[in-house]
Amino acid sequence: MKRSVMKKLITGLFCGLLSLSASAQEDELKDLPGYVDFGDLSALYGEPKIIINLGGTMLNFVSMMSSAESPETAELISRLKGIRVQIYTINESSDAAKRQFSKVKDKLKSSGWEPIVQINEDHEQVLIYMKMSGGDMEGLTVMVVDEEEAVFVNVIGQLNPAELGKVLKTFNVDVGVDVD
Repeated sequence: MKRSVMKKLITGLFCGLLSLSASAQEDELKDLPGYVDFGDLSALYGEPKIIINLGGTMLNFVSMMSSAESPETAELISRLKGIRVQIYTINESSDAAKRQFSKVKDKLKSSGWEPIVQINEDHEQVLIYMKMSGGDMEGLTVMVVDEEEAVFVNVIGQLNPAELGKVLKTFNVDVGVDVD
């Protein structure tokens, strides 16, 4: 078999396995309390320009890799079950993205999620919601829609707000919200 044909075959097989893996990871997360279904805007805006679906296996790997450099970060990551990100480029009107944003916001409110940050401006909407259980977060969701992008982020798993604050300070991240 020619080397180029073999290379295409291996690449196709690898890509197929990765897409199955991402789909399987998405399926394993759907029943968790911190999971949020953002819907799909692909029909209107095309495929998201960024898609991240990290399940427990990959997050455990990341946790182990970061344990020597930052034990606090490794501990935080070890309790996560998934991280999902979808970022769409808005070519024309952001109306559909704003409607989806509103639908997801209504679902979050009706299922016990608590708002942390909400910004409603003419050309930008931002929401950060958390799902609490006892003193820990079971999920964190960030949604941003402006005239250029629609961003949906879902972190699933146990997040202790104090630990999250320490990790954010370690990486010099200021989100303008006191999580301690």
